[in-house]
Amino acid sequence: MKVLTIGRLPLNEVGGLPLYTVNLAAALQTLGVEQLVVHPGPAVDGEAYAFPTRAPQSVAWPRRGRLRAFRQAFAAAREAVRAAREFQPDLIHLQYGGAMDLALLRRLSKLDLPIVVTAHCGRAWAHLARKAHWFVPTLNRAARVLAISQDQCALFLDAGLESERLAQIGSLIEAEFFAPLAPAPARTTRPCAVYLGRIAPEKGLDLVIDALAELSPAERPAFQATGPVTASFAAELLARADQLGVRDWFELCPPVATPKERRAVLDGADMLLHPTRSDVKPLVVIEAMARALPVLASDLPGTVELMTGVGNHFAVGDARDLARALREVLQAGLVRDHAARNLAEAYRPHNAARETLAHFRAVLGWPVAIEDMTPQTEERRAS
Repeated sequence: MKVLTIGRLPLNEVGGLPLYTVNLAAALQTLGVEQLVVHPGPAVDGEAYAFPTRAPQSVAWPRRGRLRAFRQAFAAAREAVRAAREFQPDLIHLQYGGAMDLALLRRLSKLDLPIVVTAHCGRAWAHLARKAHWFVPTLNRAARVLAISQDQCALFLDAGLESERLAQIGSLIEAEFFAPLAPAPARTTRPCAVYLGRIAPEKGLDLVIDALAELSPAERPAFQATGPVTASFAAELLARADQLGVRDWFELCPPVATPKERRAVLDGADMLLHPTRSDVKPLVVIEAMARALPVLASDLPGTVELMTGVGNHFAVGDARDLARALREVLQAGLVRDHAARNLAEAYRPHNAARETLAHFRAVLGWPVAIEDMTPQTEERRAS
């Protein structure tokens, strides 16, 4: 089987969608699926991944904003059309992470190829928050839409997606995170909570600052946020921490990229704090679970779904509730969460790859081998 995948790579952008794209493509490659991944760029070395990649010719993108997203989507669409003609795939797999990807889907739907879409967007995304019924019908051009959370499924169905096109699948993280556990860090000082990922206004780091200010100095953990951030937003966060008197407890750390580096960040901490205001099924939470790290996260539907029976939650956007939850977690004691590690086993790469491959074969009308099906897929098909 030959699959043309369109998504993003973890180059200048570190986040769930780029990580999902490369990890799934690599896992599918091990199952015999020939991959070509088209991405907005920049071009990468041919040996960088286990699969070939293509990017549009280098252009001067606007630094940020909707114009940048539009130009990237337009360039990726043109490159994908060229790649489809040359590569001659059996189907196209689109990683849908924003409104511009729907414009790309409209362009690709003119090709005589089935399209499978994996959706990484949820209710908090601007184009879906209030007018999902305007955008979701575009997804009806896809042969199948794969959602990674129950809440996504409900959102898309309510907005008009045809039910026979929709299926829920599992997510995935790198096998690196299932390595043997390191000894818990020996603490002679206060506990350390970490955030790992892109640092932006919607990620809720301001809530952490406000929550630290709600706690007494003796109660406060040290907090480290590791990830890419603009200079202006970093200055804004640090100024807020200074103003509220918690600068000594709040630290911004340089981003890391490789699975080994991300694992080292998690292994050096006592807990993961994930205060985001918008997410579907955050990979970093699964990574922390795989490292048996206690997790405190905002109670977004997809996060609550993946943390069934483990971890702790607080109300989205509520700094006082975050402070309450932090106090309770710290008072209870920070110990390894082996139940969370067991739960994370479901997110090994080969599980999602086999399930995705089963959907590819079904869309193409090919026999679906039993070994390509996970128990979860079998259950959904039976229902």
